[in-house]
Amino acid sequence: HILQGCKCPHANHVVQKCILLLKPEASQFIIDELQCGIVGQIARHKYGCRIIQQLADNCKISQIHQLVESLIPEVVSLSRHPYGNYVVQNLLQRCTSEQRRRMARALASQMRLLCTETFGCAVLSTALLCVPHAERQALAQSLLQEPDLIMNMACTRFGHVAVLRAVESLSCAERAEATRLLWSEVDALGFSRYGRLLLKQLEALELEPALLSKGARAGA
Repeated sequence: HILQGCKCPHANHVVQKCILLLKPEASQFIIDELQCGIVGQIARHKYGCRIIQQLADNCKISQIHQLVESLIPEVVSLSRHPYGNYVVQNLLQRCTSEQRRRMARALASQMRLLCTETFGCAVLSTALLCVPHAERQALAQSLLQEPDLIMNMACTRFGHVAVLRAVESLSCAERAEATRLLWSEVDALGFSRYGRLLLKQLEALELEPALLSKGARAGA
């Protein structure tokens, strides 16, 4: 009755408690039933998403490998979902490097779509922290190609964090380009709480046009 329990406002707590208290191997029956069911729907469910996150947190990577494989084709749609996005963020921190790479490539292919949505920005922010370096840089470069999106994201709760992490992931030349873009819109960013916060964080990292120019001359 795991599938029913995952969707029940009361029974889901029992399932979660079992995962927490049992040894990882003893939770395998829960994973098996989810894999036989519709795991994508469970990931999108208000209570079901918690079960998948608990399994990722408490079971061995080898145990949840196939579960993650089932969700990777849906990573973009899950990233846009009010509950599914939490599952994606959790898996980005827990699954194998190869699975993170594939998830990152899927996210990069739909950058414009994800950047315009709150949940998508939250997932991108996590991805820019957790995926391998090459994929992290590719995500940042994809974002740099959408300057209008960068400015919109910079003024949002999750978007400004994703923008900062993207800037940090870029090469020196690309970082300078992204920073100049942001500082060129300092007045617009100043009207936003999160825009002001982003500017302060850039200052703290010494990512200001004047400082970047000095660094470039010094390295010349």
